[in-house]
Amino acid sequence: MNDPYLDLIDTSWDNIVMMYQYFGDKKPIIEYELPSQKIYSCPAQEYINALSLRTRENARKQYEDAVKKHQFMVFIRDHKKKKLRSYIFDLPF
Repeated sequence: MNDPYLDLIDTSWDNIVMMYQYFGDKKPIIEYELPSQKIYSCPAQEYINALSLRTRENARKQYEDAVKKHQFMVFIRDHKKKKLRSYIFDLPF
């Protein structure tokens, strides 16, 4: 299955990593917003608490598991398609 968001993440990978590293001591969640292509570093608990009730618990479990495995979460928020998708990546450092 071809995931177009993975291509966007790949294209912006250096900037995503830079945002994570800048706030890494706080274990943030990174959001890549479309169509503006802005990248945000957000406090994890605040970000998760702002999610819909339906999404919140799953995101919290994914985040806690990712931190334990030295990984981080990236959310793609696509306003045009009204989608929010999460990805987990190994820390690149």
